[in-house]
Amino acid sequence: MKIFKLLEIMRNQLNKLQEMYEVLQIMQTAMVESDYDNFEKAIESQEKILAEIRNYEKLRIDVLKELLQSDILPEKNVLVQKLFEAEPDADSTLQEEYLNIRKSLVDVVGEIENLNFQNKYLIDHSRKFIKELVTNLYGVKNQKLLDRKV
Repeated sequence: MKIFKLLEIMRNQLNKLQEMYEVLQIMQTAMVESDYDNFEKAIESQEKILAEIRNYEKLRIDVLKELLQSDILPEKNVLVQKLFEAEPDADSTLQEEYLNIRKSLVDVVGEIENLNFQNKYLIDHSRKFIKELVTNLYGVKNQKLLDRKV
């Protein structure tokens, strides 16, 4: 049943997004503590998790396309309600589970966006600090060299 497949994909996607959040926290801690090794490991983990999230998203879109193109769902703009009404074995608990997973996905993505903003802030201020430090050490005449490097 495609609904069960969709829910399974969404559960896996949620798990990977939660893993991504944990990796971003590790990355943030590594930046603050200047732990280059952990930062590198976090980047490697992040790249692997991102690839898996992309795969799950592609699978999710494919399942939704299959549902939209089947005779079960003739309308292109279908509501979640109609999606579950079209599946004979789907009950209200599946619909609730779908809505809960969807809400959790939105929440985790929001948390990831917030953490990414914090990490970007840390990186920007680190770059600014380094730029000011080098300018103070080498003087303003080397500013153009510094602009290219940083």
